[in-house]
Amino acid sequence: MTEALPIMNQANLFHFSINSRWIYGGEYRFGATSYAEGIFLALSEIEKCHHPKEKIGLCVSQIFHPTESQARSNFKRVWSNEKNGVPYLSGRELFFFRPNIKRFLSKSMPKLNELIVPKGTILLSRSGTTGYPVLVGENLAKFAVTDDAIRIFPGNIPIGYIYAFLASSYGYQLTTKSDYGSTVSHLEAKHVSNIKIPIPTQDIQLSVGEMVNNAYDLRDEANSLLNQANDLLHEKLGIMPFSEKDIEYFGKLDQPKTFIVSSTELYNRFDASNHVPIVRSVINKLSRGRFKLTSLGDMCSKVYIPPRFKRNYVEQDNGTPYLLPSHLPLNRPYGIKRLSNRQARENPEYILKEGELLLTTDGTVGRVYPVTKKLQGWFGSNNMARIYDERTDMGFLYTFLSTPYGLHQICKDIYGGVVDHINESHICPILIPEMPSDHQKEIGDLVRSAFSKKDRASELEDLAIDTVERLIKEDI
Repeated sequence: MTEALPIMNQANLFHFSINSRWIYGGEYRFGATSYAEGIFLALSEIEKCHHPKEKIGLCVSQIFHPTESQARSNFKRVWSNEKNGVPYLSGRELFFFRPNIKRFLSKSMPKLNELIVPKGTILLSRSGTTGYPVLVGENLAKFAVTDDAIRIFPGNIPIGYIYAFLASSYGYQLTTKSDYGSTVSHLEAKHVSNIKIPIPTQDIQLSVGEMVNNAYDLRDEANSLLNQANDLLHEKLGIMPFSEKDIEYFGKLDQPKTFIVSSTELYNRFDASNHVPIVRSVINKLSRGRFKLTSLGDMCSKVYIPPRFKRNYVEQDNGTPYLLPSHLPLNRPYGIKRLSNRQARENPEYILKEGELLLTTDGTVGRVYPVTKKLQGWFGSNNMARIYDERTDMGFLYTFLSTPYGLHQICKDIYGGVVDHINESHICPILIPEMPSDHQKEIGDLVRSAFSKKDRASELEDLAIDTVERLIKEDI
């Protein structure tokens, strides 16, 4: 068959032709999506690249996932508490910059050791969201990782170079080429193992690998700084972090959780979850701190949620980057779409400004994120509130709202039958300690330094990926 780029016929159907060797040289797959435009071009350009090529499986020491050679029942999760367990991450949480540690696997769970991965391992989620790699750093090495993730261990090629290739557009196309499943996509270790990767000079390999390793080291440093900010906040407040044992239920901890609420406090809400005494307990404990409380609305001059709007998407190389709430918790946002520059010019109220604080108001409510220099000028979703005040340190406010003291107040008045929502009237009454400005700045400086490192990490990773893509595309 004659190789050809995809074309459109008169019926507006997408069709193309390929050489049969792409089928015989792969897994004999006849699904057209396995050879679509991006995949076909990736295969073609890698083949034309003058650098030697080798299968990834021969460049690393091992690629596997724990359940490929044993029953999944061997990894039945045995849950425990923080004291007696190991923090656990699901496939989605692998990509989070600061995973919210809610679940712990028992230290006595059989085969727990097979779920803990060492620093320098690449992880690939093998179901649902497939095709994006994560490199295990100091922070991630402390977690037990789902058995539903492929492990790639270092070999004779720098693991950072392997990572950069997998994170590139070529790696993504070739990794997802072989996923399967009609409803939920799945990926197997053999699909990754058989991908051919260009092998450039050792200097290039080491340079790319060092950039990736440095990026993940910076993220670990950023996490450490944010932990310091959290500890400093509680030290300045003079109170311990809020925990479940602080909730003012009747009876003892091991008894059924019961509480009462006055009819004057119902406010026309009859769902019991709205009246669980978490927020009351939060405020009571905050009141025992060193500083009096004031509302967020009084502390900040700007608390604003933009209205809904129609999106005008454009090609990836054009337009203004569009930030979604789902991007906020990630190490490095992926799948960024772009809106037309004209739409950005005509809707300045959606444009993100450095120094603002973002708060998600729909879906997963309560995520907070500071707008850094890197995000300045991006188009922001209407599902994120913008918070700002010249007198209040946004780094301090980020730290407070990220704690249970802030999050429980944010989520108190959530409404919506399917998708959760809050609005400005739910955000403004949140109580914040009136901490002196010098204390706020001390905490805020740690936060700004942390997110500066996080942004630098993304720049380094982007540079590593760009180097690999130019290596292939421009044949350097």
